[in-house]
Amino acid sequence: MTESSEGSVARDRAAWLLLIARALREVGFGVIAIILPLYWHEQHISALEIGTLFTVALLGTALISLFIGRYVDHFGRRRLLLISSFLWFIAAPFLLITKEPLALGVIIILGSISPTGKEVGLFLGIEQAMLSRLVKGHARTKTYAWFTLVGYTATAAGALIAALLGFGLGHASQISTGLFRVVILAYSGIALVQLILYAVVPNSVEQVIATAQAKNSRYRPALKVRKVVHTLTALFTVDAFGGGLIVQGLLVYWFRVKFGFDLTQIGLLFFGTNLFSALSSLVAATISKRFGLLNTMVFTHLPSNILLALVPFAPTGLLAAVVLLARHMLSQMDVPTRQAYTMAIVDAEDRGYLAATTNGARSLGTGASPLIAGIFLSSTSLFAYPFVIAGGLKAAYDIVIYTIFRRVPTPYSETQ
Repeated sequence: MTESSEGSVARDRAAWLLLIARALREVGFGVIAIILPLYWHEQHISALEIGTLFTVALLGTALISLFIGRYVDHFGRRRLLLISSFLWFIAAPFLLITKEPLALGVIIILGSISPTGKEVGLFLGIEQAMLSRLVKGHARTKTYAWFTLVGYTATAAGALIAALLGFGLGHASQISTGLFRVVILAYSGIALVQLILYAVVPNSVEQVIATAQAKNSRYRPALKVRKVVHTLTALFTVDAFGGGLIVQGLLVYWFRVKFGFDLTQIGLLFFGTNLFSALSSLVAATISKRFGLLNTMVFTHLPSNILLALVPFAPTGLLAAVVLLARHMLSQMDVPTRQAYTMAIVDAEDRGYLAATTNGARSLGTGASPLIAGIFLSSTSLFAYPFVIAGGLKAAYDIVIYTIFRRVPTPYSETQ
């Protein structure tokens, strides 16, 4: 076997390990984002308290990502993933022994509890940077599309597992302490498996740091790169703030309280939303090849946000579910294209910084709003506000990012 073919095998192996890790992680996220808010609701934790805890979870992980962003490649991508997985493994089981708000806040940060049903923590940003080392050009967009497809399919599988758990619980779907214990321990077990997978990821995922740069105590991005990252950070924060008003955990609560959906109905609904999101992310690679990354990002995301604003005005739970499902047929086409686009406008050595910073900012933006949504959801007369505000902010983000970046070239889309 030649050196080139050996390198190709190592890259493929690394990509598969990352793909498997994400699939397992997202299954766990899909289950926990449904089970946890329902269990807390049944334990008489209010919408405001749930929103506050979700804010703590997202803000905590965002601040960690932002702080570590410049140090990712100095500290080691794989090492950070190993540490994050270990903290998740040991922290998550503590959800079984306390309901004290401060303790819960710490646990959900260290335990990688996902209020959104999607990524939290350092995992996604670092894995994006790792993948950028393994594939180039349009193949990178396709890889991100498959990576997103697997993520959403796995989250959908997690929601389906939650629905299946609901079949044996009756219409009220009261979640017993025993069932909750099984779910949490399984969630912690996923972290252990993920830790093992990261431990055998080859070194090819690490960014090679130039000797001159290695002498410095930390990475220092160029002014031009900082401007791009700061602009994207501001825009992604606005988009994520809107998204934080309707994170999956709060949507679970909304459908439960407004329409009386049980665990099975909720699980099936979010199985559908995540499955549609998965399929839309796969289609995105084909569309972007013809129309461009930025155009695909914006012109699929914008109509989905109009549908989002219409959800609370549906007169029945079935119609509200249909509108939400229609929204998810479009809403996630921007994810792989956004990931590929941001990797294509900066050099390879800047991608760890960009990915960690922008993903941290997205978590920061998302984390700031569940508390506000919790206030709205504390009063049935304000139940429509999270949807309308979220749809408006996310539509504004689409317009502004297109206006600013429509003439910005992507010089690294094919070469690196």
